[in-house]
Amino acid sequence: MKKNKDEILKYVNENLKGYEGYIQLMGEKIDEKHLFLAGERTPSLGEDELIYEAHFFNANLKKSISIRQINDAWFVDETELNKVALEESDIKTFYPKFGNFKIKMAQIWQDEKDEFCEVPQGNGTLEGLPVLKLQKIVFAGFVKDEKDKK
Repeated sequence: MKKNKDEILKYVNENLKGYEGYIQLMGEKIDEKHLFLAGERTPSLGEDELIYEAHFFNANLKKSISIRQINDAWFVDETELNKVALEESDIKTFYPKFGNFKIKMAQIWQDEKDEFCEVPQGNGTLEGLPVLKLQKIVFAGFVKDEKDKK
């Protein structure tokens, strides 16, 4: 869904209670003040703070929200992960440059017929085989963890 400046401020300030995630503001690097860990702080924005990109996740609702600024609008993508069949291998974790936590990202794949993966049928026709195709990658929360000591 597309939102203007006032709508995105209201959306973040009113709808993201219980979510964890991060916000990258226009012209700023992400640091500790841009992180919202579960139960520690609720996301909120001031009138002059403009989102470049943000990602949030609610573990209870299994809902991921992505916000991106494009031109003069913000696009919000809400993905309900409880409606998607995820395998353990679909969740990838990695360490950011700071903090004692991992970031989880979920890869959403879907079977689609592929014209380049055709098999001949008995009657001489070709049929496209279904193959897994990546639909999108969404933020799936944080995992508090100590970095590996190497």
